[in-house]
Amino acid sequence: MTKMPAASRFDALVSCLRGRPPADADWVGVVEEANRYLVVPAVRAALSGWTGPEVPQDVRDYLDFIHGRNHERNLRLRAQAVEAVEALNRRGIVPTLLKGACTLLTAAEDRLGERILCDLDILVPEDGVPAALSCLSAIGYEVQPGEAQDHAPAALARRRDVGMIDLHVRPPGPARFHHPGRLARSGRVLAVGTAGRAVLPSPEFRALHLIAHDMFHDKLYLRGDFELRRLVDLDGIVRAHPGLDWNEVAALLDGREARHALEAQLVALRSLFGADVPAVPFSHAVPHFQHWRRLQQARHPGFRTLLRGIYRSSRRLGGGGTRGLLTEPPGGL
Repeated sequence: MTKMPAASRFDALVSCLRGRPPADADWVGVVEEANRYLVVPAVRAALSGWTGPEVPQDVRDYLDFIHGRNHERNLRLRAQAVEAVEALNRRGIVPTLLKGACTLLTAAEDRLGERILCDLDILVPEDGVPAALSCLSAIGYEVQPGEAQDHAPAALARRRDVGMIDLHVRPPGPARFHHPGRLARSGRVLAVGTAGRAVLPSPEFRALHLIAHDMFHDKLYLRGDFELRRLVDLDGIVRAHPGLDWNEVAALLDGREARHALEAQLVALRSLFGADVPAVPFSHAVPHFQHWRRLQQARHPGFRTLLRGIYRSSRRLGGGGTRGLLTEPPGGL
């Protein structure tokens, strides 16, 4: 079998994530790409309703196997999360869920295996960190050396568990994107387990946290790479909350580069997944160039060094500004 070029593998993977597998796909290459981006369970979910002949049975069997193992792991992660939230509640702490923990504790049972989670991200007030560490230590967690960061002062683990708990005082990304008062007011209290309570951020804050993590904490805006796993998460939030206020998300971001990063994600959502998000005007050249660059780097990994050099030069240019970020409301597309 002729090996599919990287460009074709990436595009074929995106087609699968949209539920439309290409007829001429090199499935070995597509599965390799899906494993690299940690989206094998998401591919399985997207193709679950497909009845065409394009997906070979051995590929379906592999997707089912990975999904089943991930579902089992996420059941264990969810039990961990419930236990941790209830323990924190007993000390008077109501934590805020971040990123994948939001999905984990709100997903329907039959969709629990669709996302690969690395760890559990929960946020507590800074002055509540000592009490939080004390109560998590009381149920067997140990602080892992060398894992502390400005936004997450401790990562905790137990030998019997399948993932660590990252204890945050703010979400990943620049501190200026953290708005604790607005975050608390906009969220809702979620029942966890039989007696637990945690704050579930609003869809706008969940989108903000994913964008800030990808584009700035993980430096994907500078590197020009996609994190398809979190783009799929973002697409899921958009589809579940069609009234999501992108102007509010824009208002929570500070600075021209941050607005460009938001616009680049909107361009990616529309282009890759057909998401119902605001159109970014072509007069805003920087986010459209960013999307083109990210596509080229995903399709042609050997061009990364060249394209990153071009980008460093382009940062000296203007392009788009920050006013009039969103020219069309989500409902008007």
